[in-house]
Amino acid sequence: MGILPKPCLALITNSAKYGEIDLDLIDSAVTGGVDIIQLREPKFTAQKIVKIGNLIKEITQNRALFFLNGNPKLANKIKADGVHLPERKLYLLASDIPRGLIIGRSIHSKKTAIEAKKAGSDLLIAGSIFKTDSHPGTNPSGLKLIEIISKSVGMPILGIGGITVNNVGSVIKAGADGVAVISSIWNNGKPEIAAYLLKNTMMGN
Repeated sequence: MGILPKPCLALITNSAKYGEIDLDLIDSAVTGGVDIIQLREPKFTAQKIVKIGNLIKEITQNRALFFLNGNPKLANKIKADGVHLPERKLYLLASDIPRGLIIGRSIHSKKTAIEAKKAGSDLLIAGSIFKTDSHPGTNPSGLKLIEIISKSVGMPILGIGGITVNNVGSVIKAGADGVAVISSIWNNGKPEIAAYLLKNTMMGN
């Protein structure tokens, strides 16, 4: 995966569901094996993103990558390692994004995966693979989505959606280079162990 570890474990924030961002939990999750922390907080003001982002950056420094969701200029301002873009922003090309940022994108089909690659993405997050509380009205795409995309684009892909330690192995076997999770760690009383088990299961241990 080049600049990204393989297998790659990403943890996405969701303060709307889990309350104020728990920095101690993030620290423990990184210790357990999380490779990317993605700050995804669409309701945060720019000022709050800068404040929280700087605190997360202190935790991830030389330990994990830090991505900001949605705003390339703000990601660059807080010296994030990467920016993650939604599928609806496929019009944003790599040339539109500050240099040095790793570019991740959410995709939901082979078509958009190919478009995302052409737009200059470094990393794709594909889903939802399984049923998930984060998108209750969405029908899961299943492992077939990973199988199709991994054969079509030849670039790093993380599966997302309803992923637990019990099914993460099947996502890797389908062709994913890793996974992105929310509740599997945020909703676990022992985040370090939760991250460790996810990472080791992906490694086939």
